[in-house]
Amino acid sequence: MLKSWWHSFTLGELVVIPATLVAVAVAGASIVIGAKRGDIRVDVALASMATFLFGVLLAFTIVRTRERLAQVQDLVAKSNASLFSLHQMLAVFRPDDCARVRTLIDEHLTDQIDYRLIDHELAAPSYIRLTDAVHALNPRTRQEDSVYRELVGLCIEMRENRALIEAATGQQMSAIEWTGLFLLLIVLLGLIAVLPGGTLLGAVVAGTLAGAVATLMVLLRKLDLLRWHERVTIWEPTTRLFRSMGFDPYVPRDVIDAGRYRPTGRVRVVEYVDPYPIRSTKRVRTVHLEPAGHNGQGSVPSMAKSKV
Repeated sequence: MLKSWWHSFTLGELVVIPATLVAVAVAGASIVIGAKRGDIRVDVALASMATFLFGVLLAFTIVRTRERLAQVQDLVAKSNASLFSLHQMLAVFRPDDCARVRTLIDEHLTDQIDYRLIDHELAAPSYIRLTDAVHALNPRTRQEDSVYRELVGLCIEMRENRALIEAATGQQMSAIEWTGLFLLLIVLLGLIAVLPGGTLLGAVVAGTLAGAVATLMVLLRKLDLLRWHERVTIWEPTTRLFRSMGFDPYVPRDVIDAGRYRPTGRVRVVEYVDPYPIRSTKRVRTVHLEPAGHNGQGSVPSMAKSKV
């Protein structure tokens, strides 16, 4: 339980709990310190400098990570659109060729979901198998030849999108940037706790400010991990894509349990037995999920008997 909580905390999935803890800690420290502080003019000057440096660095970093996130989401949407076009255009080929390549499309999509966006390159083997199968198609009619050319063009476009996604996802914040932000955060929280002088109202305001700053840090963490607004930009479009191609949506169990996204209807739920990024031992089970809270069902059924 503690390991799961810490994992959720480091990935930015918890917001209210860390923000509340920081707010309570700063408010309590403010009351305890009271009037036992140094020169108020020095404290105010230090707080002004810390606020300026922290605010500028945080604002710049949030803008940069939001632009990176928007770029990745746009490229992923284009890649998914290419896969759907590929799936539909295959209809002119022989049924066995069509079924084989469509199966590889499904495998590539599930392979991408198995790995984090920041590790997009790990799904490259399934992409290579897909493009090799497309290139191996043998058009026999004029219509098939025309469609084959379009399919090859889509493969080239997807290759370019993959390269751009891998380049964008590799631009994570460095350890130096996080260290600088956390050092400024600690200094700023300490000065916020000192300034009120022990008054109850000042302690409440200080705690509120500290909670707001902690919330911004959690937001930055989610942006850096490409998890901000992932439900409406990643999971819901991917679910619609699977269903439009005749496949059941594919969603990791931990995503559902963490509340990041909960699909409904017939869904393939995958559970990872070994630590990331080992995916060879994953277990997949097709289940029918009701909306959260419907008939008292709020969790995914047990996967003791899983279909691999």
